[in-house]
Amino acid sequence: MKFIYTQVSIFVLFLVAFSACENKKADAPNNIVYDSITVSKIYHLENDSTKPSCSVKIRYIFPSQYSDTTILTRIQREFNYALLEEESYEDLSPANAVDKFITDYIANYKEAAKVQFPDWATSEETDDYFSFYKTLNSEVLFDQDGIISYQTSSMDFKGGANSSTFYKNVIIDLKTGNTVAEKDIFIPEYKKLLNTMLTDKIVAQNNVKKAEDLLEFGYWGIEDIASNNNFAIDSKGITYLFNQGEYSAPSLGAIKVAFTFSELSPILKEDSPISSLSGK
Repeated sequence: MKFIYTQVSIFVLFLVAFSACENKKADAPNNIVYDSITVSKIYHLENDSTKPSCSVKIRYIFPSQYSDTTILTRIQREFNYALLEEESYEDLSPANAVDKFITDYIANYKEAAKVQFPDWATSEETDDYFSFYKTLNSEVLFDQDGIISYQTSSMDFKGGANSSTFYKNVIIDLKTGNTVAEKDIFIPEYKKLLNTMLTDKIVAQNNVKKAEDLLEFGYWGIEDIASNNNFAIDSKGITYLFNQGEYSAPSLGAIKVAFTFSELSPILKEDSPISSLSGK
């Protein structure tokens, strides 16, 4: 099976304007060179274009060059897992990981067709009802001051079910090549205050007085919302993302909650991986 790739060398350099009221930041580029892989593949059952099919589209941006090759390898592993969602792809090159993912996706579709809808040919449903679609995208949101903020999205449509899009944020510390989690940037007792701040922000964003008022808009459980390690970072602060269906009706899409570093200052650690940005 052959796949066609488009590779584009991208040198990412972010120039960020800072507000005078924010703490002074280092404003240093990370000097990473990125490549991208774009691939689209359609498979019809029994290779017959008149039969149901599965379709997969992938746009994968990944680091291809960096001065520290050990760190580069670690980042590629983290990005492989973030986009393709299985450990079996971690240790492969980005191109080989995408190859394997598509091969596996088609194999899984063939098996699903046998198990889930063996009688599709005699069904009155359209072929589209028995077709699967998957789209994977990736984006470098921020690449500066020793921090990479990376986001992947995965859209799935399976056999007549409603489609869903899932977003995942990954923060990389370039000093180690490891991911950055809440525990790395917040003080140990951060959870209760952060959860309250999340609730208050969502209430304010929707111009209501209390969390319970959000029920009529399709939100639920906002008063009990909990931070989920799914956050992006930039020069101004941290943005949390809750995927569709987590605390709201799927039709509302993802919930985004942005905080400035000054708002988060009471719970930020000193000398954390993001200190050059937060000024803490």
